[in-house]
Amino acid sequence: MTSMGRMDTTKANELSLRHLLRFYPQQGEIFLKDRRMVISSADAWGVLRHDLIAALGTERAKRFLLRYGWHCGRNDARNLKEMFDWESDIEWLLAGPQMHTISGNVFSRATSVEVNREQGSFYLEGTWENSYEAEQHLLHFPKHHEPVCYMLAGYAGGYSTEYFGKKVVYKEVECVGKGDKVCRFIGKTVEEWGDEILEELADYEDENLADELDLAYQRIEKQQHIMSIGMSLSQKLTQVVLQGKGLSTIAQVLGESLSCSVVVESPEFETIAGYGRVPHGAVRALRCGEIGGARERAVIQRLFDEQQTIQVDMPACGGLYAHRRVIAPIMVKNQVRGFISLLKEEGSFGQIELMSLERAASVCALQKLNEQTVIETEQRIKGELLAELLNKDADMSVVMKRFQYLGYQVDTPHYVFVFQMDPCEREGTYEEIVYMERRTHLIDFLSSKLERAGYRALVSTQLNRVYGLIPAAYIEQQKLSVEAYGGYLITQLNELLDSRDVVLGISNVCQTLAMFARGYQEAIQAIEIARLKKQTCPVVRFAELGHLTLLLNARHPEELEAFAYGKLGMLHTYDEKNESELIKTLYYYIENECNLHKTARVMNVSISGMRYRLRRIQELTGTDLTISCNRFETQLALEILFVLGKISLSPTEPATTSDW
Repeated sequence: MTSMGRMDTTKANELSLRHLLRFYPQQGEIFLKDRRMVISSADAWGVLRHDLIAALGTERAKRFLLRYGWHCGRNDARNLKEMFDWESDIEWLLAGPQMHTISGNVFSRATSVEVNREQGSFYLEGTWENSYEAEQHLLHFPKHHEPVCYMLAGYAGGYSTEYFGKKVVYKEVECVGKGDKVCRFIGKTVEEWGDEILEELADYEDENLADELDLAYQRIEKQQHIMSIGMSLSQKLTQVVLQGKGLSTIAQVLGESLSCSVVVESPEFETIAGYGRVPHGAVRALRCGEIGGARERAVIQRLFDEQQTIQVDMPACGGLYAHRRVIAPIMVKNQVRGFISLLKEEGSFGQIELMSLERAASVCALQKLNEQTVIETEQRIKGELLAELLNKDADMSVVMKRFQYLGYQVDTPHYVFVFQMDPCEREGTYEEIVYMERRTHLIDFLSSKLERAGYRALVSTQLNRVYGLIPAAYIEQQKLSVEAYGGYLITQLNELLDSRDVVLGISNVCQTLAMFARGYQEAIQAIEIARLKKQTCPVVRFAELGHLTLLLNARHPEELEAFAYGKLGMLHTYDEKNESELIKTLYYYIENECNLHKTARVMNVSISGMRYRLRRIQELTGTDLTISCNRFETQLALEILFVLGKISLSPTEPATTSDW
């Protein structure tokens, strides 16, 4: 390149001040091509901005700064086109954000550029970091309720308009000056913006004071109209909550008031309530990549990251129709409990619709909070009643009357299910929060299963356990044994909680609620065995334990296991190492009353083979089975290992003594 001549080809990211400016310090002059330039400080612009707002008001100062930025942008676009031979048309466009950056106004980054001159479509999205306008505004004023980078937006619009040949307007959709983390902008043609940009267009027109006063009067009238509709809608929505009509009525009232479709969805975007034409599962399909592109998915991701209202254009696909959607999160105690959306097939959303949606989201949050409070209160009452059932000194007749008052059938046969999770040992930590959330999910999961089947759920917690009364009739409806249904629940819970530490103990059938205390103790005993068998069988029913329940009342399962291995550990190790069947042989030998010939027939081995096995068993264990005390202890050890799942017999049931 010669002095301020034309380069062969130029890319936007190659621009620097040495390419653009000529300095003549002896004459006190700086030139951009043949245009004289001056350098001024950001603080000076900040003072000018402050004085303009103080003298003219925010709206008039905004229009002044927008128009100033617009003319600067158009002028720079013309000069840069003449000065450089751009490698491509897009490089000339991207030189605009680069000028912002190298001139110290802001670090400008274009994140999405989609321009088609033939089709007349223009879309440019990006971020402004370290905006001097936002920085200076916050030095002189508090955070504003809307974006404040007026000159930057005006410059971008003027530059893009000169480049594209059609009027392009930029909207700052996020701004540090109003409390956002970053300034983010979107530029589109006036036609592509549609009604959404009508109010802003007036800011770019040169007007006299009379016209501005007339415009201000029109805006005041419009604001009064918006406030009137907003107040009416707020009253209607408040009445819905007070009358306890629920989310479906909220969606209906909002949709009828705004003449558009409304949908209330869960945090996973499953439809809860709707009004009008609602494409079910559209946002979920977008998040999964089934429809739409990266730009739309990025917008939805911001909904989760920033938990603020967003607008997104939903594409058509399959049975889903194209529409524009504005989505507001429903926040309860700083947690997203769902989403409420307005949908339009044509047109854009105005201020009254956005304001009404925010109000509706707050009302939905209140409704959710009410529902949560009711559920928590009912759970607390049920927990207290169930705790009374465990109290030996409680008056059962009084407790039964309280259950009947709440609508529970006290004489309905049921099982007691006790679920146990590994407890969190460190209080006040993130692990404890996760543990509490998992326990809540388990309660909700079990309660919803019963309530969907038409049963009142009696579910509560005690330490790291969740226990519930499961009607025997409900188990029969599932067409599964109670053990099989318990296994089905554990499988689903493992997927829901993303864990493998949940075990389940099941009692025998309790004919009435008065038998709950006995059933609870049975389930606790079963769960102690389930905890030891977690890897092989996380579900144990009390009925499986047989006579071992007598020992469980006196000893811990760990001690029983240690006792069994103390007696038969050498045999167990020998069988695993040599793939032999000494423990199985010993089991059937004792089962057949130590009859050599009967056992040989059951095991299908020869008499000499049986003698060898029995001799090997005695050598390994040092136990003389002719002594009755030794036989009893050996049989007890075998039963313990069998119940704990440490040994297994062949799938085919052996013939019993009575069969011979």
